[in-house]
Parts: sequence; structure tokens; C-alpha cells
Amino acid sequence: MIFSVMCALLILPVRQAIADDRLQVRYPAVQHAYYSKRDVYYVTLLTMALERSGEPYELLEVKLPEYSEKRSVLLIESDQYDVHWLNTTPEREQQLQAVRVPLDKGAIGWRAFFIRPEMQPVFDKVNSADDLKSLVFVQGHDWADVPVLLKNQFAVESSSNWEGLFRMIALNRAQVFPRSILEISAEQREGVAQGLVIEKNLILRYPAAYYFFVAKDNPRLAHALERGLKKSFADGSFDELFFKNFGEPIAALNLPGRRIISIDYPELKIEDEGLWFSKEWFEKVKEKYAEK
Repeated sequence: MIFSVMCALLILPVRQAIADDRLQVRYPAVQHAYYSKRDVYYVTLLTMALERSGEPYELLEVKLPEYSEKRSVLLIESDQYDVHWLNTTPEREQQLQAVRVPLDKGAIGWRAFFIRPEMQPVFDKVNSADDLKSLVFVQGHDWADVPVLLKNQFAVESSSNWEGLFRMIALNRAQVFPRSILEISAEQREGVAQGLVIEKNLILRYPAAYYFFVAKDNPRLAHALERGLKKSFADGSFDELFFKNFGEPIAALNLPGRRIISIDYPELKIEDEGLWFSKEWFEKVKEKYAEK
């Protein structure tokens, strides 16, 4: 009996040490009807990366009514949670540690347009970035896309109200609301784009990516996520998850039939082109996973 108690006392600290060694990974769970559905992809990818990281971990959600990406940076810095998927900017990469694996393969920078139906003939004549510069674009006031568009001399109106951006187009206060090929079809189904249509012929492409961001003093989590993400690329699970979530809406946009207008943003560096979206990559992945 005494021997058993002594064994238990010896074992207990070891188990506690193992428990204490787990990575605590807190992430924001926004309570917003549309964004909570969109975030399922990123939470799944976060879980996938942690499972492949080789680290013991505990994944916890921190419920928030809403957030802006700018505010989320401050919440990570103040240790309110540990990781968030954010659209990268040069400033953001100075404030936080970016895990430089594009969670969306950079497809967030492939943009189709919400427009008013009667504007389609105007866009039928667009062949270059210069042709778009006579039109007014709308964006969220703190979105990472704003400096990209302004640096390329586009006219931009902004708002802090997401639903209000759609109304700005509907009321002809602007003509173009560019949305990524990952989200535009879902937003059309959600009804927030009531009265608007997806423009038929164009894609505006620029460097952009969502990365996992963690605090500068959390290198263990950053390294774990990078290992896990790269393993998920290597074993094909990343591509399969991406296609499962976005394959159908991207295919419906008919990328091969669209004119792609590219603009540059040198501040965002693409280091490994194999991790990034291309039409050729999408066609290969579609052949592999479309039947599953």
C-alpha cells in the first residue's frame, strides 16, 4: 500500500509536467453569422497544422462578438489569444511573427467584382489596369488591400461597416467592390449583395495572403505551425482541404474564360511560388479531387 502511494506520488509530477508542456493555442471565435462560417476553414487548417507539428497541444477558442484585423493584432500582443489568421501587411509583420505559409494560397489576391447589373457593358471594355482607374473601388477602412490599390493609383472609398460596402455600390457611390475568388460566391448566396451581380469577364490579381500570426515572444508556436503546414502541403492534405472548401465556387467563376489584370505590390514578397495559387495548379487539383 505504501509502495503504491509512493509510486503515485512519483508518477503525478511527471504527468503534470507533460500536461504543462502542451502548447496552449487560443484563437478568436467570432460570433458573426457569415464570418463564423468562413472561419471554419482556418480553424480546420489550424488543427491540421498542430496535429502534424509533433507538439502536444491544447486548442481553445476565445469568443468575440466581432473583430477588426487591426484590433486583433493588439489582442495577440496583449496575450488575449495566441494565434489568428490575418491578411498580411508589412506593418503587421513588424508587430507580430508571421508564419509565412499562405493559408489561402494567395487566392485572397485574386479578385472578382461585385457591380450593379447595368454596369456590365462598361466592364466589357476593360482590358488593363488603367481602364479601371476611372472607377471608384470600395474597401474596409483598415483592410490590407487599401494600400495595394492606392499604391497602384486606384480610386478607393472606405467604410468600417462591411454590409455598408455593398450598399455603397448599390447606391452608386462607387462602382466596384472587389472580393476574392474564395468568398464572392458565398457572399452572393448570403444575400448581403442584394441587387448586385458578379462581373462576368475580369479578375484583378495582386500579391496578398492570409498567414497565421503569433506574438513575437512565441517562437515555439510559430515553428510548430510552420512545420505542420509544410507537412500538410507535402502529404496533400492541404490541397484536398482547399479544394473541398473552395473548388466549386472557384470553378463556377470560369477563370480560363476571364481576362486577368495583374498589379504589383513589391512590399509583399512571394518566397516559394509552389505554395501559391495559379490557374494551372487549380486545374491539376480539380482533376485529382473533383470526383471525391
